[in-house]
Amino acid sequence: MARQVFVLDLKDEAMAAAYEDWHRPGHVPAQVLRDIAASGIVTMDIHRTGNRLVMVTETADDAPPADRTGSAESQAWEVQMDAYQQPLPWAAPGEKWVAAARIFHLADHL
Repeated sequence: MARQVFVLDLKDEAMAAAYEDWHRPGHVPAQVLRDIAASGIVTMDIHRTGNRLVMVTETADDAPPADRTGSAESQAWEVQMDAYQQPLPWAAPGEKWVAAARIFHLADHL
């Protein structure tokens, strides 16, 4: 399993409740979930503190996941979520979720 961690901010902490509601079971469109799974992602979790989001994904192989927004439904979902999200100041143009580098791994120290 390959684990990746990504970071993104919400535009406003007041929008967090609505954003969280969109991510509750039964609210994410079924095609979006199928596209995520078809891209090679086995596990995906999103955590929030304040207006900062952290997404942790695991893929079946060491290869990075394929595009998970190929369908019209997933593209519409991305546009809908854009209303809540803002890139980090150091994000590259067009980049929403910025990959975080692991700087500590306990097993390396034991």
